[in-house]
Amino acid sequence: MVWADDQGNPIDLTHYSMRLQIRTIGLGPTPLITLDSGSQSGSRIVLGGTSGEIDLVFARADTALISPTGLPLPGTNLRGPGIFQIGVHDLQYVDPNADIGYLFAGPGYLEPRVTI
Repeated sequence: MVWADDQGNPIDLTHYSMRLQIRTIGLGPTPLITLDSGSQSGSRIVLGGTSGEIDLVFARADTALISPTGLPLPGTNLRGPGIFQIGVHDLQYVDPNADIGYLFAGPGYLEPRVTI
């Protein structure tokens, strides 16, 4: 994705850091998964500097540990195992002035697949 200003110009992400967590709906003490722009391997966030690009990388080793619970969301079990809400997420950023903000937040979903 690209983070852009109101005129459509990419935000320069040089010297930014970002972290995304998915937690269970009850906001348990341990996140289901954490992505961080400081990580160089595994699940991580890759920032594109002046291009404003933000790439969320979910490593299979991390996502394989997440299990769906309950019933799939209504109307999602048409061609596969369905889509499950597993929690909530947000993407936090720290800008070059050390100000903290959130780019987006919302429900976290899991769509299990058969082939790995």
